[in-house]
Amino acid sequence: MSANLGTRIIDGDGHIMEDNAGIIAHMEGAYRDIAARKGTCFPPLDHLHSGRAVETPPQRDGRAPVGPKGWLEFLDDIGIDWTVMYPTLALSYGKIVSLDYAVAVCKGYNNWLAETYLKANPRFKSMAIIPMQDPQEAAKELRRAVTELGFLGAMMPSNGLSQPLGAKQFWPVYEEANRLGCCLAVHGGAHDRFGMDHMNMYVPVHALGHPWGLTINCADIYTMEFTNASRACASHS
Repeated sequence: MSANLGTRIIDGDGHIMEDNAGIIAHMEGAYRDIAARKGTCFPPLDHLHSGRAVETPPQRDGRAPVGPKGWLEFLDDIGIDWTVMYPTLALSYGKIVSLDYAVAVCKGYNNWLAETYLKANPRFKSMAIIPMQDPQEAAKELRRAVTELGFLGAMMPSNGLSQPLGAKQFWPVYEEANRLGCCLAVHGGAHDRFGMDHMNMYVPVHALGHPWGLTINCADIYTMEFTNASRACASHS
């Protein structure tokens, strides 16, 4: 059944299911082979996810991963004009340890998403992921993603990096976003190290983890000396 609404609807948080093989195929250099042998690009979100017994409905029901065709059917059915796509597995990309590998994974993900979704239909918009582990490279990838691949901006991880997102080492990213006039978003997903590691039920972890990760980082961003950066940042969960 297709919805017929008089109000324009924009989905600001359209999570895609990553195709690891597809992303790996879009990676460059030796890291492509390493990722292929591992079978995945991204580290686990945290033990609170990987060690839980709770299943979400797609897992429980054995649903096939949704791709571009399924996404368009969903948008038509609900009556949504367009969606801004965010990662799911890649929410953990802030935990990648090797700097060069972080660069390769981010480029591979962005290349894959642009090829698979952005070129497929103009109703698909997206936020890139950028290697915040190496801020200079992150700024370069932000420019490439926006000016060459058509992304709206980039998503920064709320957890996993060595410093909160307002740290001076990340200022080159905010400066580049200001030059481009694009947005930056902070997205939760990895909830360890937030004082909840001892919890044995996932519901409170999920409920508290998203807003707490955003609160820490957005507070750090909005109180830093480089005040122009706050104009480029939007919180998201």
